[in-house]
Amino acid sequence: MEILGLVDVPLYLLLCLAATVLIYIYGTWNYNYFKKQGIPGPAPTPCVGNNVGQNFGHKVYAWSKLYGDVFGVFLGRTPAYVISDLEVLKQVMVKSFDNFRNRTALKFPFPFNLSLINLEDAAWKRVRNTISPTFTGVKLKQMCGSINDCGRTLTTNFSKVMGENRGINVKDYFGAFSMDVICQTAFGIKVDSQTDFNHPFVVNAKRLFQPTKLAQAFSVVSGAVPPLEPIIAKLGLGVFPRDTIDFFETITSELMKQRGNDKTHHQQGTDFLKLMMDASIEGKDDNANDQTVKHSVRHLSRDEVIAQSITFFIAGYETTASTLTFISHCLAMNPDVQEKAYNEIKEMLGNEEPTYENIGKLKYLDNVISETLRLYPPGYLITRSVSETIEIKGLTFSKGQTVFIPVMAIHRNPELYEDPDSFKPERFEDQDKTMAFQAFGYGPRICIGMRLALTEVKVALINVLRAVKFERVPDTPEVLTFGPNPNVLQTDIDIILKVSPRC
Repeated sequence: MEILGLVDVPLYLLLCLAATVLIYIYGTWNYNYFKKQGIPGPAPTPCVGNNVGQNFGHKVYAWSKLYGDVFGVFLGRTPAYVISDLEVLKQVMVKSFDNFRNRTALKFPFPFNLSLINLEDAAWKRVRNTISPTFTGVKLKQMCGSINDCGRTLTTNFSKVMGENRGINVKDYFGAFSMDVICQTAFGIKVDSQTDFNHPFVVNAKRLFQPTKLAQAFSVVSGAVPPLEPIIAKLGLGVFPRDTIDFFETITSELMKQRGNDKTHHQQGTDFLKLMMDASIEGKDDNANDQTVKHSVRHLSRDEVIAQSITFFIAGYETTASTLTFISHCLAMNPDVQEKAYNEIKEMLGNEEPTYENIGKLKYLDNVISETLRLYPPGYLITRSVSETIEIKGLTFSKGQTVFIPVMAIHRNPELYEDPDSFKPERFEDQDKTMAFQAFGYGPRICIGMRLALTEVKVALINVLRAVKFERVPDTPEVLTFGPNPNVLQTDIDIILKVSPRC
């Protein structure tokens, strides 16, 4: 084909050029969305936006320093807000909660997609109300005995490696402890993964938080081309491997089958699985003349029970193990804090076994945990989805839009925390945990397992610190840096510490 009678250009080249132009227009047509509103943000890449790669969460933290408390990003071609302004977040997470009730849905493989993490609206409320009794003070008191059993094993294991100058990977120990606690308190089974760090429970739990490069690549593809996301998830090629989900699904199904056959165990058990299998919701009988009548609206379905169990196995393992690992690093780097925490345990508890009641006396230890969670929140990026278009402080949140809450950026904001990058447990002696502390989220959708996680962490630390102390070695990083995991905060290298006897 001749152009202006001068150049003979093959038709296929013209078609390719036209297609390229059209793709570019399609991939960028909405990228002035925030600019028109005077809202800053990083420049998006055509078609894929800003969510390129698994490092998105850490980029959000860096962008927060550049663009402030409110800015915009693009997920593919779709605009999303990043909000760390506390006044706006009060509306999003509390006052207008019904309009921001849901998290941005992830494409989990079935039946994991039925987990409380992913459920929305009435389904989320029903399941949350059903399993909430699992985490009452009465239930946590009953679980403390099992947690202490696991804590003593953890202490014994640390004692076996005391004095090793090369140090140890402490997360291996804390991870096995966390898995043992989950298995005992949630499912009434003993797996003793603390004597075998390669136990299938631990190996499979780790896999969900250590996606392969191939899984990361497919995640990038699904982010760039959203219609492909459900296909990739269905094929088990995303960040949640199908065979790992199958492993925990099989385990839970077998346990449910055993409970169904063993009526004595089923009636006497007090663990998470029993409560899910038995629990029902109090509802209102519409034919009872406005009088509230207790009746079973519905039990959780088998698939819903399995989904919550998988969540418990996975989330309970990684978040608690990471928190204990970060705490041990902070204590090793701050030996004066470690001694103060130990002296408080000795003074307030003596040789008493830690219980749900007496661990409340340990105010300084609580501050140590809070300060660690401030610096290193396991869930470092929270999402919410807009149900209906709403305006807050001059910002228009459109139906279906995603809101990112950058927890680490909030926790390290110098306007909220003086000298925010320093480890100072004393700051929580006078500072209340308000919207500025989001280690477990905030509002009605706050982490349902928060009290169990904190109880588990405290009991573990009390047992361990009575016998050993953590010290740095040459391989211990002074400043922690983080890997590209999109789900939880993880260091890019192992935390190696020396374990020494407490004299």
